[in-house]
Amino acid sequence: MNRSALLRAAGLNLLLTSLLWSQGTQRQPNFHAPPPKPTSAYDEPLTGYEVAILTAEFVVNLERGLTEAFQKPISTAGAGAIQLEGKHPAWVQPALKELKARGAIPPRFSASKPMPRYQVGQMLAQYAQRLDAQMRAQIGAPRGKTRFQTQPAIRLEKNHPGYRALQYLAQGGWISAGSPLYAKPKEPVLGKELPDMLRDVAQRILERYRDEPHLQ
Repeated sequence: MNRSALLRAAGLNLLLTSLLWSQGTQRQPNFHAPPPKPTSAYDEPLTGYEVAILTAEFVVNLERGLTEAFQKPISTAGAGAIQLEGKHPAWVQPALKELKARGAIPPRFSASKPMPRYQVGQMLAQYAQRLDAQMRAQIGAPRGKTRFQTQPAIRLEKNHPGYRALQYLAQGGWISAGSPLYAKPKEPVLGKELPDMLRDVAQRILERYRDEPHLQ
């Protein structure tokens, strides 16, 4: 694993969260990390472990930011000790536990192999459903759009295990319609693509629950 590339991507991950808050949430977390310079590492496939580390860091920071912005306890993590199935390197176990606590580890998790985009879609769909439910419980019904009639074509067979997850993301506009997640879901996710997907999820949850009449 290219640790330096992973750390650079993690920096971008945090930057995306800070950019979202700067667009006008009620209270703004104070993140001011400069953007990393693009490198060829962003054009390389990510393994399941790399996706897990970046996604876990993102969801923890997103929930912390939502808690601060809305002044409500926003957490999708379940209570109790988390036990992982199988053997995993020590450096990735905390991230996997964060995701498992949120029900966001997809079936047939790729682990140390390149992770196909549809598995990322499964992970994000599971997390988005849980986050949306938590926001409804703490804040009330969404104020913005929750379903979009114009949707991207999903290049998966309808009986494929990842189809329903991608359909959920498309119907709710959780991931941009132009994302390669829909067009080439069986190919490995690239380093430059995951931050865009995470940004889309954060943007959508803010658009659903911020008081912005033009989004209704």
